[in-house]
Amino acid sequence: MSTPGRWSDRAADAGTGGRAEIGPAAREPAVGALECPRDADVLIAGASFAGLAAAQRLAPAGDGDLRVVLVDPLPVGDGVTSACAAPLSLVEAAGAAGAVRQVHRHLVIHVAGREVRWPLPEPFCTFDYRLFCALALARTSAQVVRAAVRGRDGAVARTSAGPVRARYLIDATGWRSSLAGPPRSRRWRAFGLETEVDGCAEPGLHFYFVPEAPDGYAWLFPAGGRVRAGVLSYRGRSALRGALERFLGRWGLRPHGFHGGFLAGGPDEPVRDGVFVVGDAGGHCLPLTGEGIRTALLAGWRCGSLVREVARGTLSLQDAQQAFRAYVRTARGPYRVLRWMNEALLALPPLLVAAAAAVAGTTRLRRALLRRYLEILR
Repeated sequence: MSTPGRWSDRAADAGTGGRAEIGPAAREPAVGALECPRDADVLIAGASFAGLAAAQRLAPAGDGDLRVVLVDPLPVGDGVTSACAAPLSLVEAAGAAGAVRQVHRHLVIHVAGREVRWPLPEPFCTFDYRLFCALALARTSAQVVRAAVRGRDGAVARTSAGPVRARYLIDATGWRSSLAGPPRSRRWRAFGLETEVDGCAEPGLHFYFVPEAPDGYAWLFPAGGRVRAGVLSYRGRSALRGALERFLGRWGLRPHGFHGGFLAGGPDEPVRDGVFVVGDAGGHCLPLTGEGIRTALLAGWRCGSLVREVARGTLSLQDAQQAFRAYVRTARGPYRVLRWMNEALLALPPLLVAAAAAVAGTTRLRRALLRRYLEILR
């Protein structure tokens, strides 16, 4: 459910019961890049969830009204960074239903030797990241440029492929926010490390509060014949490889490769010096759960729609900026509540966490909590 920043095996080495519905899991080749233009109507830095969502709204496939450039140092679909779980409805809305590996209808909390099952108000799914990106990209006519963004000079983005001047800039580069620059407010920052192994597990999104993750949680997400397992530190500890190996050892499993990185949470100024900021770059990742894919898609779509109206002359830039600020502002209250719950979770002993999960799982309270949670940025 999270959207960590890019991580690698080398960095990890350095310390840093019902049958589920399963969709196709075929691998697609990474999407390449075209020659870098020198000017564009809109430049989007970052071609993962938030960037692709913005591109879909700005330049739908077959629509050549706007020159939209999507810049990323990796081929689109390379560099999987997260557990890749999100509401099924949003994956379908991105045009990526074909990437779904398995559908899940329960959240399962494991703590103090107990198991608490929460039915989800809408199905979530685990999906293939590379195929998701390929399918989502097919829904936009944006031009892909493989290059690193190194900052900007006014309306000119500095990239490793040369400068690109754009009327409007969108930063979707992740927690470093390479285009807009450092955030202006202090953020919550966690760290997660994940692997994917062959195997089967009971359907559901499984969260474990176990000794291997003393300041966070571990997870197991079944993904159509494979299992995604990870460990997250709310405190941002990055030396998690040993913890992940011990966690998988509970089932006699061994990690096969690692990916992950930092998660940035805390809605920052949504428009910084004229640059629209979305996804982890804007601090849209949620505390407590570490979920960032859903909020990245939603914020990307909203931002892309507003900037498209500006570029087409149907909305003023000032009104679009105000509208995006107001949209992001709606998440600040829920974010503070999740941050408080995050700190409470760290302070409580496991038995009290189990009791709280059981009480919160009562039908009326659970429905209210999950409904409010899933309304964030919608």
